[in-house]
Amino acid sequence: MKKLVLFLILLICKLTAVGQINTDRVILIGRNALYYEDYVLAIQYFNQAIKAKPYLAEPYYYRAIAKYFLDDFKGAADDCSLALERNPFMNRVYQLRADSRQNQSDYDGALEDYKVSLENYPNDKFTLINLGIVNIQKKEYDQAEEYLNTLLKTYPTYTQGYMARGAMYQEKGDTLKAFDNYNEAIKLDKYL
Repeated sequence: MKKLVLFLILLICKLTAVGQINTDRVILIGRNALYYEDYVLAIQYFNQAIKAKPYLAEPYYYRAIAKYFLDDFKGAADDCSLALERNPFMNRVYQLRADSRQNQSDYDGALEDYKVSLENYPNDKFTLINLGIVNIQKKEYDQAEEYLNTLLKTYPTYTQGYMARGAMYQEKGDTLKAFDNYNEAIKLDKYL
């Protein structure tokens, strides 16, 4: 009788082990699909990982990337929020959610996320330029100028910073300062 009970227990353990998936492997395959720009396939793999382990933040983040590249900005922002619920210390998720919100014209939400990102990495080039751009889109030129000046003090050879600041001055109607910034960008990169 003991042998039969032991056999049944081992059989049940073996059957349940077959039904489990290796989420690390599934996430890796999904990331490879992202690399090869097969976003729909990547989403399918991340869905499997989420179904198996819904408490992980990474599959939500990677699925958000896939949705972002499919121009599903709302879906990307929602997945970023789900990832941040599980792990609020993923700075790159704040940046992706901010960019997704910016693409939906949710500038206030984008600013909040970029500011959190800037708190974690005060000299992040991506965050500083996007804070400037979001403020330009909101027509808050003084704030935009402040962020873009900080960016160009930290990265004086960053041509995109001069281009963004030139666009900001152009929006303000100051064509001379815009022209100076565009000229500086061209000096740094003739092939711009």
